[in-house]
Amino acid sequence: MNNEEIKEKIEYVNKKYTENVPRPVRFVVRKKIKMIEKFDSSEMPASLRNCSIEQYIDIFKNALKEGSLKF
Repeated sequence: MNNEEIKEKIEYVNKKYTENVPRPVRFVVRKKIKMIEKFDSSEMPASLRNCSIEQYIDIFKNALKEGSLKF
């Protein structure tokens, strides 16, 4: 993946975040986002590492609907 593709993805996430997340929530997220620096993708199950982003989103959307996520 080249730098331009990475930049495009980051800009998309930033735009969606700014448009959809209220300012007080952004404050809390900013404090917790440091956890990403400690995140190790190799600890994820292989089934999750090998799915597409579309599958990943669908898995979590369905889990939210079912109430199986604990947050």
